[in-house]
Amino acid sequence: MRNARRTFLVISIVLFVWLLAQRFTEIDLIPNYSRALASEDISKVDNFNDINKLKEFTKSKIYHFQRINKERSDTAYKQMLIIFILIAIQLFLYVTANKLKNPSSILDKK
Repeated sequence: MRNARRTFLVISIVLFVWLLAQRFTEIDLIPNYSRALASEDISKVDNFNDINKLKEFTKSKIYHFQRINKERSDTAYKQMLIIFILIAIQLFLYVTANKLKNPSSILDKK
């Protein structure tokens, strides 16, 4: 039982670190770069003279944002699954810790 608890604790820690690493990649470490990209897109829109080119540019941006939303949704689904697994592991560790504290109560129930 002790080895199972240790194994689940290690799995729990690894999953927690993986969740932190995934969230760390979402942090905007260079906000000036993001602002520069937005300014570049705004200047492109301002310089369009043909409405068809503007439509194409807008559609490409919409498709880009749809792809990003899909990727974020997939990532969120995986993270929710990991969170539920972590909760299950923690519940298992809590229940087994109570059983290890009172081994006589386990024997009395039999």
